[in-house]
Order: sequence, then structure tokens, then C-alpha cells
Amino acid sequence: MVETDWGRNFLRNLVTRIDKILTKIEENLIFVLMLAMLVVVVTGIMNRFILKESLPWAEELSRYLLIWSALIGASLGVKHSVHISIDAVKNFLPARLQRGIVILSYLISFSFCITVLVIGIPFVLRLMETNQLSPAMRIPIYFAYASVPVGIFFMAIRYFCLTVYECTSNRQAVEKVKTDKEVLAG
Repeated sequence: MVETDWGRNFLRNLVTRIDKILTKIEENLIFVLMLAMLVVVVTGIMNRFILKESLPWAEELSRYLLIWSALIGASLGVKHSVHISIDAVKNFLPARLQRGIVILSYLISFSFCITVLVIGIPFVLRLMETNQLSPAMRIPIYFAYASVPVGIFFMAIRYFCLTVYECTSNRQAVEKVKTDKEVLAG
């Protein structure tokens, strides 16, 4: 039993450390991306109304920054459990079955993320070979499309951590213990 507890505690501590590191990375990336988007949009507006000349690249750059922010933010959405879920059936089940349903939903979500990665990474690599450029900024288009595998990769890590955390938690009294989402959310 002691070895099992040691292994369980080790996994939980590892998952908690991964979560903290990933959270710092995501929050800082989102901050920088949103700040850059704000600067680009304000600059574009100022140019349009003061100088009466638009910046052709401003709209495209702000769109790409928004896409990157949204996909990285989706991973934070997993951490804070803000994604849509259907709890009606789960709430009528006994606590042990609820836990099984939660683990199953994490595994399905993790599998979905892996599937998107398996499709997305080769797609971005093929785009790199084409040398296709974005219309206004003339940067390689794969910079925009790479946001999908990166964001999904972060989400896969989150779902993996939630699954490990749920599987290693010792639930004697489910109602007295914080939910995994609350613990990982800090």
C-alpha cells in the first residue's frame, strides 16, 4: 500500500508541476498575443482615421493573433472547465459511476486531441513545403495554421493531466473533496 501511495503521490505531484508550467506558458503567450493584437488594431484604426490610409496587413495580423490566442486559450478553458459539457445524465448516477464517466470523457477528449494532432501536424508540414504566403503580409501561411496543432497539443496535455489526476485521487467521500478541476485551477 505504501508503494502504491508513493506512486500515486508522485504522479499527482508531477501532474501538478506540469499544470503550473503549462499555465504560466499559456497565460504569458495569451497576454503577449492579445497585447500585440490590441496594438495592431489601434494602429490600424489610427492610420485609417488620422492619416486616411489603411494598413493592409493590420487586419490579417490581428486575425492570426486572435486565432492563436483562442486556440491557446482553449487549453486554459480545459483547466478551468469552461468548455461545454452535458451533465444531466451524469448527475443522476452514483458517485462511483460519475467518476467513471468523468474519466471516460477525459479519455475521449484526449483521444480527439491526439487525432487532430495526427492530422494537423502533417498538414502543417505539407504547407511548409508549398511555400504558400499569406495575402497581405506575405509571411508563410503555415504560421497561421500551426496554431491548431499547438493549441490542441496544450489541450492534450491538459486532458492527460486531468485523467491522471482523476485516476490517482482517492475518493472516500466525494462530496468532501474538491473537484479535480478546482484543485488544478488553483
